[in-house]
Amino acid sequence: MQKNFLNRIFPKKFDKCWKKIESSENIDDSLRYITNSFINSKSYKLVSNYWHILNIKNYKTLSTVGMKKYGSTIARNYYTFTEINHDEWLDGAVNNLKNFPFKIDSTEVFKKHDGFTYNESISYNYLCYLLFYNLKKTNVFSHIAKLKDETYLGFNDPHIKIENINVTTDKIASLLDYEKIQKAFNIKKFNKILEIGAGAGRTCEAILSIENNLKYILCDIAPAMYISYNRLKLAFPNKKITLLIDENDKTELKKKIEGSDIAFIFPHQLEILSENSLDLVLAIDCIHEMDKSTIQYYFKLFNNITKNFYFSIWDKTDVPYSKNILRKKNTLNYNSGDYKIPNNWKNIFNEKIVFPSNQLSLGFKIKE
Repeated sequence: MQKNFLNRIFPKKFDKCWKKIESSENIDDSLRYITNSFINSKSYKLVSNYWHILNIKNYKTLSTVGMKKYGSTIARNYYTFTEINHDEWLDGAVNNLKNFPFKIDSTEVFKKHDGFTYNESISYNYLCYLLFYNLKKTNVFSHIAKLKDETYLGFNDPHIKIENINVTTDKIASLLDYEKIQKAFNIKKFNKILEIGAGAGRTCEAILSIENNLKYILCDIAPAMYISYNRLKLAFPNKKITLLIDENDKTELKKKIEGSDIAFIFPHQLEILSENSLDLVLAIDCIHEMDKSTIQYYFKLFNNITKNFYFSIWDKTDVPYSKNILRKKNTLNYNSGDYKIPNNWKNIFNEKIVFPSNQLSLGFKIKE
């Protein structure tokens, strides 16, 4: 109790952890550069207590094993579910397959993964089956062959084989995300997409594996930026991929983005992007992890830089570690208006996500 109370008064910040491990042999120059740039930037002030706590764990892992065991460690903080504790997470995925029988290979469903317990492994493996056969009912299933095992499986990622295809939850979820985004907006009409909170870059990789000519900007914090930067260099060796995190001149930033296929920026750099310079902004599974003031900060920026916005969120959640002396919790309920959608945004798409089934996928047109 005393520890929790102290954390509410003096919440932990990951820069203190970083100072202790910066010289670790598993911390390479790229991670050192990205992290120091981020901590010294305006963007560092936007990090929620929740992600400070998670990043302390992430950095400790990176200092111990680097990226080689990302899939069985840090990935648990992104989209690697090892426990399914709530029926409402599953009901959509299960109900969607009631008249769609499929076989389960006992060898695969009981496969134990590195760093996972048997319980975690079986839960993960069964979820792979659910997601795979939900994806098979969509018109984007054929794209699964375009996603590389080198990146979706290449960092000690837990995986099983279904119908002779190597399957991870990341691989399937990324295509399910693409399917929803494509339903909300015809991506083929667009030239330039920005994704905030891109995590390990799974969605970016899936989209660019299908829509190869798109220009893509990833906006995130450390160390997620480091993880996705390394992943996307491996996925797209022939694309020009640039870190523009120290560029604060509007004209130069625009020029360097135009000269890149994939560019990385920090959140505060959104403030100097040109008006309506982006065809679409994506925020997948991240907005609901922010403080309300930070959400409004982003929404105000999106009003200026794009006319189209897609995001996915829990329909209702309490942001972890957001309690303090003045605030008991940070509740975000979309249907209760906690996201304060601007009046000039028109909702053109609203569907539940396959899994977790109590997440919403939302598309908005932003009017003048």
